[in-house]
Amino acid sequence: MGRIFYTPFSATQEHQHQLSGVEVHANMVSHLLDVAKNDGNLIQFLPDWMECLWLMVVACGGGLLVGQVRQPLKLLLWSGGLLLGVAGVMFGLMMVHLWLPMVAPVTAVLLSMGSVMALQANRDQTQRKMMMVLLGQNTSREIAAALWENRDRLVESGKLPGQALTATMMFTDLQGFSTISERLEPAELMNWLNEYLDVMTEVIHQHGGLVNKFTGDGVFAVFGVPIARIDGVAIMEDAMNAVACAVEMEYRLARLNEGWTQAGLGSVRMRVGICTGEVVVGSLGGRDRMEYGIIGDSVNIASRLESCVKERQPDLCRILIAEETYRVLGDLFPVECWGEMALKGKQQLVGTYRVLREADQSI
Repeated sequence: MGRIFYTPFSATQEHQHQLSGVEVHANMVSHLLDVAKNDGNLIQFLPDWMECLWLMVVACGGGLLVGQVRQPLKLLLWSGGLLLGVAGVMFGLMMVHLWLPMVAPVTAVLLSMGSVMALQANRDQTQRKMMMVLLGQNTSREIAAALWENRDRLVESGKLPGQALTATMMFTDLQGFSTISERLEPAELMNWLNEYLDVMTEVIHQHGGLVNKFTGDGVFAVFGVPIARIDGVAIMEDAMNAVACAVEMEYRLARLNEGWTQAGLGSVRMRVGICTGEVVVGSLGGRDRMEYGIIGDSVNIASRLESCVKERQPDLCRILIAEETYRVLGDLFPVECWGEMALKGKQQLVGTYRVLREADQSI
């Protein structure tokens, strides 16, 4: 009886937080007497099923909150609001002499939020791993960021589902590579090739392209994937970026040739084929091997433009664009019409244009 106790109904002042055992018992007797005289109510406990329902509601609320709100600051604010709401409900019930446990609902909220966060982290890790397998380091930071922002829409069952979209394809290849490869030892050849590919990959990324694959000294890049373009302006920008990328490649190749020539390795020239059109994109392969596939007639046309009439190369970098790309670009770049050409594997002739350099325009 002489002990000192803390009670939930103690005053807020520190020296009034404590009640002696005598006071506790006196308050209990006083409250029971008030109830007997109908001047007060006993604190009631909710049925077990209502407490369980309450725990399920707050737990689901915490899980849904984490699932819907991805930004950390917003999640923190909403989580604080949820916990304050839970505390407010319990305080309101206490004012009408209904008792709800405090620790259980708060624990349920925190556990549900933590569980959903763990599931999301595991899913994000799986999606990130899948995207790295498909795209690796072949895309720019901007495209990678856009992919991550749209991952919930793009990824289904651990794969990128097939979708039809309009993109601009670009194939490049070197003329004179065989001559240089004969002069170099295997290790030196790989260093030379990596130097070239590193520069060209950088240029492609700077222009918003995605390197789909390397084919020895050749490069297959795509502009306008993997997020579909929805209007003509965006499609035109992709085509413009592809041609501007090819022009920049020529300038960078000229500088590389200067260094290679000084080193006694000689120089190379480049061919580029570009075509704009509808393609089907998505993940190809199985669990053990998967890649980002791009399929369509426009892919074949761009590849054939790069490899057609190889002997007809008037300058350091021959940039050929298909009729479809020319129509999208209009007069954004100076071109020379090469007429309709018969490409390997194509029954119909393909309108072809060569992109001119500034020096070519003055001739």
